[in-house]
Amino acid sequence: MSLTNVPFPADFEYSSDGSSVPLEFYLDIFPESKVIYLKLGYFSSKAIQVLSFGFARFVANGGSIRIITNHFLYNRDKELLKQPHDHDYSIDDSREFLLRDIEWIAGQLNAQTQHVIDCLKLLVKFDRLELVPVMLKPGRMAHFKQGVFIDEHKNMVFMEGSCNFTANGLVENAEAISVLRSWGSEFEKNRIESKKENMESILSRENDQYEYLGIEDIRDAVISIGRDKDIDGLLNDALTVLANPGEKAAAGVIAKHKAVLEEEIRKYREDPRFPFAEGPRDYQKQAYINWRDSGKCGIFAMATGTGKTITSINCLLNEYHEAGRYQSIILVPSKALLNQWHEEVKSFNFGNVYLASSQHRGWRGEIGLLNTGLAFDKTQNFIIITTYATFSSENFQKHATHFPAETLFIADEAHNIGSDRMKVLLPTLKFQKRIALSATPKRRFDEEGNSLIEKFFHSREPYTYNFSMERAINEGILCPYDYYPRVVYLTDQEMAEYSEISNRLSRLFDQDSDTFRNPELAKMLLLERKRIVHKATNKLTVFESIVDEIMESQGNMDYSFVYVPEGEGREGDNLLGAYMVCLENKYPSVRVGHYTSQTDNRVEIMENFESGYIDSLFSMKCLDEGVDIPRAETAIFCASTGNPRQFIQRRGRVLRWHKDKDYAAIHDLVVVPQPVCDAATFQTEKSLLKEELIRVIYFASLSRNYYETMEKLNEISAFYDLNMYSLEYELKEHVNDG
Repeated sequence: MSLTNVPFPADFEYSSDGSSVPLEFYLDIFPESKVIYLKLGYFSSKAIQVLSFGFARFVANGGSIRIITNHFLYNRDKELLKQPHDHDYSIDDSREFLLRDIEWIAGQLNAQTQHVIDCLKLLVKFDRLELVPVMLKPGRMAHFKQGVFIDEHKNMVFMEGSCNFTANGLVENAEAISVLRSWGSEFEKNRIESKKENMESILSRENDQYEYLGIEDIRDAVISIGRDKDIDGLLNDALTVLANPGEKAAAGVIAKHKAVLEEEIRKYREDPRFPFAEGPRDYQKQAYINWRDSGKCGIFAMATGTGKTITSINCLLNEYHEAGRYQSIILVPSKALLNQWHEEVKSFNFGNVYLASSQHRGWRGEIGLLNTGLAFDKTQNFIIITTYATFSSENFQKHATHFPAETLFIADEAHNIGSDRMKVLLPTLKFQKRIALSATPKRRFDEEGNSLIEKFFHSREPYTYNFSMERAINEGILCPYDYYPRVVYLTDQEMAEYSEISNRLSRLFDQDSDTFRNPELAKMLLLERKRIVHKATNKLTVFESIVDEIMESQGNMDYSFVYVPEGEGREGDNLLGAYMVCLENKYPSVRVGHYTSQTDNRVEIMENFESGYIDSLFSMKCLDEGVDIPRAETAIFCASTGNPRQFIQRRGRVLRWHKDKDYAAIHDLVVVPQPVCDAATFQTEKSLLKEELIRVIYFASLSRNYYETMEKLNEISAFYDLNMYSLEYELKEHVNDG
């Protein structure tokens, strides 16, 4: 948008009897403006209806308008002076996205009067339309016809003349206006700046030459008709300008701009675009620039909740703007994420989207037809969203060889790229444009896999673009949080089993090669030891005490989220069910639900949680990667994990921003040994504690109650000769902050 694009007449004047009419000025200048100040004798919303073909584009482009007018208004326009909470909206006013929908806006402005007012009320609600009624002191009627128009580049145009901002003023009456430009002569620049300052002083109610009126001071223009012939001639609600323009010149101007608007609507329906009117955030723009400047290949290490998905799709959008087409393959680790990506891609208005997974059985035929089409037309648009499992299958790879080399390859939760099946495939992939997304790109205990990922995406730490969780919290993208580690002691039996497995592992370990002599057996023993911590008997008791405290302090478990250990307990009971029953039995009024890989109606469950129909949502590992739960305010982590990627992602789940959430609370069950002086098990106990403390320190590091948290476990860590602050330093050296 730029005012320098407006085709002004050679003499910079518009008149009703000339080749350029006043209506043409407004229709040309509105779509190129970002901010408009009008200082008017009379205002009527009917004028906006006349200008609908230009005004709709102005609104959809994010424009805002502030109008100084006198004390005569129609009752319907008087409604625009009310505070937003006073309005009786007849449309869903909470959905601001309507003001980006140029087709909806055009429909409202060309409909009956009430629809026009509804549209304008929505602008008022979101501070994009303001009416400021005034009288010149002492008691004189303001009768100016001036305007300042400002575009997104700060170019300005000033207009002045006899033309009122009413239906008759724009179309029927003999009127004229003249124009000045900020990029014109020095005289023009100075005059525009002076007029802008004058209008701003009135709009801010600081100009003492005016009396600023309340809604009770406004006179009804309808009642005044007959007593004031000037008003009678200027404000005519019955005028149906769009249906039957009064003059041929006006009809021609309207027809021209109607065609332009129809083309805008066609583009709005069909062309990809950024889903938010304000466009990408600055950091998302920078991520694209870094990626572009790195040869369109790289890793985005971005904290959970900072919009990795949108950031990468914005890169695809930029590719579309550059090349005139879009072609992409997007890899995700789960079917839930596949559906989530599909929604995000649709929000950008991309079409030709293909979903490939075991849940979408028709993908082979659909992608086969796509390949047939690409054989004849390499510029064909497509986006394929598929799981890693399906992508790495033999069936999919038969098709993959036919996709253009320019196809943008996006790998979400990119640590999955280092899996055995993907390692084999990477050397065969010819896609030149690549993006890896992850809050935690590094694979734990897999330097070979990490090296492979970095090599394939031509990116090493600190990566192509890095957005830490600390920065996200500081900038308000993620919400702040309090962290409460809750100590869970292993029973004597559990500690004995843990020590026995640790001893067996120590006997398998080869100090010289720094590896296990029997890797498969070692892997099995490590999993067995991990399960003891996961399923610690005392966890359920501590969980119950946390619930009691929450219920006592706030009286409910609203928007609470519980991560439960997987599998069965020591007695063969289902752990998920045991935790849910524990809450339900003690507090029957709390409505609970569960979200697992076996849950059929997962979308419905999440919607019910978001709406508050489910108070407490229980889940397991399946929410580790990517699924959004922004409404969660309280999290209880009963599933222990020493894997940084998992605990970073779990924290990110509950820190997502929501308009009704100020901060989050995280309760974390920390499994530790009983502090007893047993030389035989001391090193084993120390190792267990250190594993758990890594997570505690990581969570504590960005919490609002950092020092309180660190001190809480200081005594037990000191017993095992562990220093919390030294461990924190060690952690920062080795773990990427996602």
